[in-house]
Amino acid sequence: MSSALADAIEQARPRRDLGGSSPFAGLRRRHAHTVDVVAQSVAATAPAGVLLVHPGALFARSGSFGFFDIALTITLVVGVGLVIGIFARRIASTGALYTFAARGLGPHIGLVTGAALGIGYLAVAMNTLASGSQRLADLLSGGPASPLLVIALIIGFGAVIALVVARGLRMSTRVLLVLESVAVLTVLGLSVAALGVSRWDVGLLVPRAADFSMEAIITGVAFSLIGFVGFESGAALGPETRRPFAAVPRAVMWSVGATGLVMLVGTAAQLSIVAEQPGAASLAAVTGFAHLIDVIVAVSFLACALAMTTAATRLAFAMSREGLLPAALGHVSRRGVPAIGGLILAATVTAVPVAVLAAGGSRQDMRVVTSPASILGFVLAYALVCAAAPVFLGRIGELTARAVVVSTVPLAGLLCVLAFYVGVTMRENPAGLLWAAGILAAVVGAGTVRLLRNPAVAARIGVHDWPVDADTIDGSARR
Repeated sequence: MSSALADAIEQARPRRDLGGSSPFAGLRRRHAHTVDVVAQSVAATAPAGVLLVHPGALFARSGSFGFFDIALTITLVVGVGLVIGIFARRIASTGALYTFAARGLGPHIGLVTGAALGIGYLAVAMNTLASGSQRLADLLSGGPASPLLVIALIIGFGAVIALVVARGLRMSTRVLLVLESVAVLTVLGLSVAALGVSRWDVGLLVPRAADFSMEAIITGVAFSLIGFVGFESGAALGPETRRPFAAVPRAVMWSVGATGLVMLVGTAAQLSIVAEQPGAASLAAVTGFAHLIDVIVAVSFLACALAMTTAATRLAFAMSREGLLPAALGHVSRRGVPAIGGLILAATVTAVPVAVLAAGGSRQDMRVVTSPASILGFVLAYALVCAAAPVFLGRIGELTARAVVVSTVPLAGLLCVLAFYVGVTMRENPAGLLWAAGILAAVVGAGTVRLLRNPAVAARIGVHDWPVDADTIDGSARR
């Protein structure tokens, strides 16, 4: 075997039995790097933006267990990342979690996962596009901005997102890398400055027994999870990444580590502020850089909107190639980019907040539906992928006790968070939850009808990229 391989390498004999195309033919394959996957995943979590609006509210919910809740959430997300790695080391698909769940639990559960994930991507993209535009509009106006200015900025930034997505992956991820790197470094600098102002008093990092309750812990974890949704989106770049079976799992875990580090440092800074100045639980109040912080939040959120739109475009591309979504979403441009799908989804992400504001509503009115839709979508998708992993490994004869533990522990945690979140939201925002659940049910119902009427489509659910002749020895000479 080894001598045959050495002989093949020496003589550069390509294989000619793999075929000339994969299900993702036309997509520009094998050109992105690990850093592109990391940039996509980190930008999707928007750690800088979430951090600056997150820990004060977390402390209000969890008290002295706020830092503990962040650490516990990181542990949960690491577990989900390990499960994603199980699939990503064996399957490369723009469908990412949707494809993974379909390969493990079949087309119908895959459909539920894809619908939940797609709704999550679009909901977060709408939220962050509207929020980032609102903050910049307020800064330009020196106070509450007029709806017309906010609408103009949303349309402008939506057009930029559409252009970047349509131009190609490398442009998108490099823009994300620059924007989020600047935002994260600035936030870390402000956090260190705040710790210095408070004389590094991190007493609130030590939980107080009086604040303990299971409800507070689960509340904190559910709330903290908001800061990590989207970390898996880099897996959707697998077919476009060099050495995807190595790069994607590594990049996903690096993304969890980077986001977790920012959240831990920033939360420590803000909790130390609470200890020093109980009435000023924010970096803006202590550092005096309120306008800079608003800019950083806006930049981070706009980068998140771009990342989420990119991920949604890749998911729609996979579903289109399977026949589940319209063929237009699966077309690629001469650059090898699903540009039409990107333009359609960017237009959708832009049109919804514009329509809400034009009708006299506010960003908060939109969030009544989009916030529960995003959390419900992501947590459900993560849980289904965790459930699919043991089944998938058993089917290919690679199931181990370790894999069962790695899959079931985060699954149990996610189910607890999901049940708790649904219960709380049903009390506090029943209309929004019902709308979100109704949208998910409608999408799944339409997809189910499509599968029942077209058995050939059901048979294609879960397609993934595979090597072709051009990927083998001397393949580049024949491209």
